[in-house]
Amino acid sequence: MMMGGGGHWGFHNSGGSDEKAPFNWRTLMRLLGYTRSQRGHLVAGATLSLIVAALTLAGPYLIKVAVDQDITKGDVHGLLVVAGIYVLTRIASWVANRYQILEVNKMGTAAVYSLRRDLFGKWQRLGLRYFGRHPAGVLISRGTNDITALANLVSQGIVNVLSDVVTLLGIIVVLAVLDWRLALATLTLMPVLAVCANVFQKYASAAFRRVRNTVADLTANLQESFSGVRVTQAFAQEDETARRFDVTNQANVAAQLRAAYINSIFAPVVNQVNACGQIIILAYGGMLVIKGAMTIGVLIAFLNYLSRFFQPIQDLTQQYSLIQQASAAAEKIFGILDEPVEVEDTPDAAAMPAIAGRVDFEGVQFSYRPQSPVLRDISFSVPAGSRVALVGPTGAGKTTIVSLLARLYDPTGGSVKVDGIDLRTVRQRTYRQQLAVVPQDPFLFSGTIRDNIRYGRPEASDADLDEAVRILHAQAFFESLPRGYDSEVGEVGSHLSQGQRQLVCFARALVADARILILDEATASVDSATEHELQVALEALLRGRTSFIVAHRLSTIRSADVIFVIDGGRIIEAGNHDELVALNGRYAALHRRQFADFDDDGTRTPLRRLATEAGQ
Repeated sequence: MMMGGGGHWGFHNSGGSDEKAPFNWRTLMRLLGYTRSQRGHLVAGATLSLIVAALTLAGPYLIKVAVDQDITKGDVHGLLVVAGIYVLTRIASWVANRYQILEVNKMGTAAVYSLRRDLFGKWQRLGLRYFGRHPAGVLISRGTNDITALANLVSQGIVNVLSDVVTLLGIIVVLAVLDWRLALATLTLMPVLAVCANVFQKYASAAFRRVRNTVADLTANLQESFSGVRVTQAFAQEDETARRFDVTNQANVAAQLRAAYINSIFAPVVNQVNACGQIIILAYGGMLVIKGAMTIGVLIAFLNYLSRFFQPIQDLTQQYSLIQQASAAAEKIFGILDEPVEVEDTPDAAAMPAIAGRVDFEGVQFSYRPQSPVLRDISFSVPAGSRVALVGPTGAGKTTIVSLLARLYDPTGGSVKVDGIDLRTVRQRTYRQQLAVVPQDPFLFSGTIRDNIRYGRPEASDADLDEAVRILHAQAFFESLPRGYDSEVGEVGSHLSQGQRQLVCFARALVADARILILDEATASVDSATEHELQVALEALLRGRTSFIVAHRLSTIRSADVIFVIDGGRIIEAGNHDELVALNGRYAALHRRQFADFDDDGTRTPLRRLATEAGQ
């Protein structure tokens, strides 16, 4: 049974109240937990990163040695040796960096695969109410854009941050060893950077959350506009739809520019602090050289290390932006993973045995929201093989009853039993494998006719498909297909008519060989001529099964063993067609209204037919 929902196009806002939430290190650490299964790649990447950092730190020191020991003394041989060693360190650094990138990407790809698998698996278990609250486009954005943000962090950020931190600490140690006085002079700039970083974090966190939210809104609007393009064009609302999309598009641009503006402030600040550090070292170190308290090589090395000292800080600034984006995305992803599952198997749930099909509703109550009951004390019992019809006004609770029977929800009161077994005590999968649903909107998955018919029973053979088509008396349609069962149905069955899609759904239900069949307005969206053709197939589909039929067209339920008239969440009438007509109650009124212009055999009376043909 396919049910879904979406926001009002162009007005949905996924921003919520979390845009100003503090940076969440716990969420980030939970994300890093997905790298545990890739410890080998993580250790290799981290080790190689440390090697790259060490080789990078060796460069300025080799320059110091060349200046103080070789250049100043005119030792050409020594200079060439140092130069050769320097070249070797750069080659080794290149090789180590190459394999570091490979190892880190292997780790990141595997971690993101696991995260995306868990996310999709959770979506498959969440209840229909969840999908009613969250537009499909927003969820698509979570599984694409937000996952990409996490992939960037896991594949690049983790080891890069480690490398930058190690490089930074290594430089501090080397500076202290070279000359503790210049090292202290350099560290006087750290409080300035700390204050700037704290301010940057405060504003960047909210900015990047806003970016993630507007990206989700943009994806949601795109998805909804594609789904509703037929309606948009039919009502000539292309310009209005474009205007609404532009509002969301502008909000995304504004969020991106805001994040870029905040990011653009911090990097120049780091550059200016770097320049101040260079001036301090050049002035103070230069005086020490002039006084003979320091060699020229040490000063040159210090200036080199200082420029490299601020490079990791600038890199960490960029990585921090990446971490902020990933943190905002991770909160969204883990919010889904932590969403409670509405219908969950209990730890001691048993497998559902082969069912005969007796159905009992015992004092069933249900509400989608507290204090707003949808079903009120629904009780009935129908034997296996019965044909049950549910009629009543829109919103009466008919679809909710069959949703409870399919265990898409659990009742908030009472119990739903099949063959005397409470559905809450069995594993959902083992029960639903013996259930088939034909919805009002016949949904087909992209692929072939064969794929869609075998969806409920993948092991079904072509002979099984042929038998189902024969029983449904639908050979003419399936034989007319250009490639038979291998014909492509298009996205959601777009290559087929509504009636043809419904026939495929009937065949799918028949091949599944379910003992309980639910038809939720299965012929409501087809014309009368097509409905008459489908009735033949429908009769074959229902034969020998316990079936629950939700219908507004009473012509589809005359042969039902029992008809329940639902209104206000209660059963107000029950009986077969003749009994309810004789009762002269709500069902009889519905019947008179729908069939006033028909004879008993379903054809129009001559008077009504003439009036219809005359356009009266």
